[in-house]
Amino acid sequence: MKNWKTIKSKVAFKCKYMKVLEEDFLAPDKKKYKYYILKKNDYVVVVARENNFLYLINFYRYTTKSRDTEFVAGAVEKNETPLMAAKKELKEEAGIMANKIKKIGWYYAFRGSSDQKGHVFLAEDLKFCKQELEDLEKAGEMKVVKLKISELRKMIELGKIKDVDTVAAFNMFMLKK
Repeated sequence: MKNWKTIKSKVAFKCKYMKVLEEDFLAPDKKKYKYYILKKNDYVVVVARENNFLYLINFYRYTTKSRDTEFVAGAVEKNETPLMAAKKELKEEAGIMANKIKKIGWYYAFRGSSDQKGHVFLAEDLKFCKQELEDLEKAGEMKVVKLKISELRKMIELGKIKDVDTVAAFNMFMLKK
């Protein structure tokens, strides 16, 4: 937007998975501000549907110290489109391939601190194969969970699903249904 001007930008932290930019900028009020921006690859969330059922995964998340149920999700790697990432993550995490897969929306994941996007896909006409789990997913005992759409809705209503990506993707799915 006009009247917003970056004065200085530097990398404050960097690792394999992310970096944090420290930026000084002028806002339209002509005051100088500092902001820290988290830069991470965009990611995908996949709603896999078979009739009145949805397939999710359940595993231990170290960050929250809890075992959670959520939709398949994963980063869009360099030289990969969101569609390619959605197909790959669905196969690896859930052991599912979809003959029909389409993007149903996207959102900013943490717009107060990042420009990272979550791309939501609907996968249908499913075929099942072997999961191809990474070591951490194996350690977290990742399992596939099959739920009725109404069951997942109830879990969200009762606060049993707290994952923002699953809640957002489920709402997009319900609006497109």
